Amino acid sequence: MNQENKKPTNIFYGWWIVISGTIVNALATGTYWHGFGAFFDPIVDEFKWSRALTSIAPALQRSEGAAFGPFVGIAIDKFGPRNVMLFGIILCGLGFIALAHTNSLLWFFVASSILTLGLTFGTFLVVSTAVANWFVQKRALALSAASTGSGFGGFLVPLVVLLISTYGWRESLEYIGISFFIIGIPCSLVMRSKPEDYGMYPDNINPKIQKEKNIKKEVDYGTKEALKSPTFWTFATVVGISQMMMSSNVHLIPALSSFGFSREVAGLIIGIGVNITNFGGRILSGIYGDKLNKKYILTFAFFCQSVGLIIFSFSRTIFQLIFFMFFWGLGFGLSVPTRLAITGDYFGRKNYGTILSLIMTVSAIYSVLAPVAVGWGYDVFGNYRQPFLILALVSSVSVPGMLLIKPMEEKN
Repeated sequence: MNQENKKPTNIFYGWWIVISGTIVNALATGTYWHGFGAFFDPIVDEFKWSRALTSIAPALQRSEGAAFGPFVGIAIDKFGPRNVMLFGIILCGLGFIALAHTNSLLWFFVASSILTLGLTFGTFLVVSTAVANWFVQKRALALSAASTGSGFGGFLVPLVVLLISTYGWRESLEYIGISFFIIGIPCSLVMRSKPEDYGMYPDNINPKIQKEKNIKKEVDYGTKEALKSPTFWTFATVVGISQMMMSSNVHLIPALSSFGFSREVAGLIIGIGVNITNFGGRILSGIYGDKLNKKYILTFAFFCQSVGLIIFSFSRTIFQLIFFMFFWGLGFGLSVPTRLAITGDYFGRKNYGTILSLIMTVSAIYSVLAPVAVGWGYDVFGNYRQPFLILALVSSVSVPGMLLIKPMEEKN
């Protein structure tokens, strides 16, 4: 399909990839990233495991996701995003069903590992890579649109809570596993590799037109070149420190319950309240991400998250939680698509999947520690307030850290 002299009239295929990625991200977020916290208390109550021990499951997701992350980028280059996502989605379904049949701590960890592989190969990373490969000039907008799935997914949390209260945690996990087969498989079939492989161009813009309109030329750095740069290591470390706040979200619903709020109210606060501002942050990222300096947007996002978590640790009333919901959700929403877009801006499309997965691998070291540390803090202090306050103060280092980063192209 030659598009040099023909103006396309159909919807650019990249947007179909965005839509499919949005749906998958929504499903994964609503049932695991935010939704798994709803399963936390029922599982602890049934098996009487410590919270630190139970927190190893989400920590496994971070650690194994980090270990296998680089292979996702390689797999995408070799087999294409469609096949990689299909493999991951099937594992997700099997992982949730396996969790439903947990009868021991060992089985709990085995099932969590299967789910980890599924989430690593079938959701966030492969979606981000596919979308980033199809867009350059509108990369922030496209990644923001795809990441709104996480915002939509948050609204599923109250439904997950209701599902558990109606059918129990085991049947609920089985239903979620089946939903991955029904919804995820068709979405994975929409995925495609780079537009050039199909006679198209990123953003649907002919390179000749880019030169005529003096559109900013994209950069492209090799993986080895990126790994030798201070930009990569500083960025990966700062993102990792900031993600300690995100990875601890498995404890948000249990924490609110310990603060005296009912599980239903906690589900509404995390699933509805936080995700209204979360969703708004993702929209703002799409609107301004291609117009403003992404580094400053990300710095502001980390600041909002730190402030939100500090407020959360002192919250005793709904009024206080409103401020938590605003700052935490806004920061969360702004940060996710912006850091994905800035990765493409700094390192380019050619090795985007591999470089992004390596950044996630480095940052996962911090993400692994956070949920276990917060769970351990509860076991030691007997409350969630002190662990979350300490976590907020430690993670606030990401704010000045982000300001120190310089794009590779600015270096001589």
